[in-house]
Amino acid sequence: MSRLQFTVVALALAAVATPTLRAQDPQPTEGVRFGVGGGFLIPTGDYGKVDKTGWHVLGLIQLPISGSPIHLRFDGIYGSTTHQSAFGSGKTTVAGGTADLLFHLGSRGSAVRPYLLGGVGLFHVSSESKFGYGLGGGFLFGVGTTHAFLEARYMSVQTSGSSLTFVPITAGLMFGE
Repeated sequence: MSRLQFTVVALALAAVATPTLRAQDPQPTEGVRFGVGGGFLIPTGDYGKVDKTGWHVLGLIQLPISGSPIHLRFDGIYGSTTHQSAFGSGKTTVAGGTADLLFHLGSRGSAVRPYLLGGVGLFHVSSESKFGYGLGGGFLFGVGTTHAFLEARYMSVQTSGSSLTFVPITAGLMFGE
C-alpha cells in the first residue's frame, strides 16, 4: 500500500470511528483563531520516488464568515525532505502559503468536529516560485478555550515541466477569541 493510500485509509477510519460527543460548551471555532503545528511531509508521485518522508511546520490564521460553517484560512508552511540514497545526498525545501476555504462539519457542540479545506497559493521549491493548490480535511478537538487539530492535505505545486506533490500530515494547537 502506498503512503498516500495509507493516509487516506487512516483518515477514513478515524472519521468513521470518531464518536460525536457533546461538550459542555460549544467548541471555540467561531472567532478569529491563530494556530501552529507540525508533522510529516510525505512526498508522492515522482517526488516520492526521489525523496524520503520529511518534516514541516505550519502557521495559520483562521477568520470566520459570520453565521456560517465556512471560514477563511491563511497558512504558511515550511518543510524539508532528503533525497533517497540512490539519488545522492541533498534535500528539497518547500516553503509557501495558501488561502483556503474551510468548511466545518457537524455540530458546534461536538467534542470532535471534522472539517474540509481547500485552497490555492504560492510556493517556493528549489529556487522556483510557483502556483500550487491543496485539498484535505481534519478534526478539531476542543480543549477549553483552545483546540487541537489533526489534518492531512494533498498538495500540488506546478513546477517546471511537472508538478511536485506531497501530503503534509499536521498536528497542532489553535488559540484566539
